Amino acid sequence: MKQKQLAIELSKIDGFSSPQEHLEQYSSPSDVAAHVLHTAYMQGDIEGKIVADLGCGPGIFAIGAKLLGAETVYGVDLEEQAIKLAKENAKKLGVEVEWICSPVEGFDTQVDTIVQNPPFGVKDKHADRPFLTSALKCAKKVYSLHLSNPENRNFIR
Repeated sequence: MKQKQLAIELSKIDGFSSPQEHLEQYSSPSDVAAHVLHTAYMQGDIEGKIVADLGCGPGIFAIGAKLLGAETVYGVDLEEQAIKLAKENAKKLGVEVEWICSPVEGFDTQVDTIVQNPPFGVKDKHADRPFLTSALKCAKKVYSLHLSNPENRNFIR
């Protein structure tokens, strides 16, 4: 699937109707998700692989990974409403994802690739730390979106 077609498919995903600000629940734009996923796909990190989306929210990265041919995909989020929405989105796009309602620290399954858009830490400084820690424990390849500023780059290093 080409990146443009993936973006079109991902644009069908419903976002949060009432996002919880303290959890920084925001939906990833479909074109951004398609770009990240397609980059991982072109690197050989999606098709036929076991992939996880930590803090999956409505499921855009998990669903996109499955659309690109991932063998197994896990979507992990601590909010039951997010998992419910993600399940509805997956059904709408005709893909199967294993949805797990759990804090990311509780996910310890070994996977090939993690694609995630964690909280940026605007409301809670370093809220992305558990996502990075869990991702690095569980996968050899991690694609993770973060704010681009000097303080954050130093933190991530």
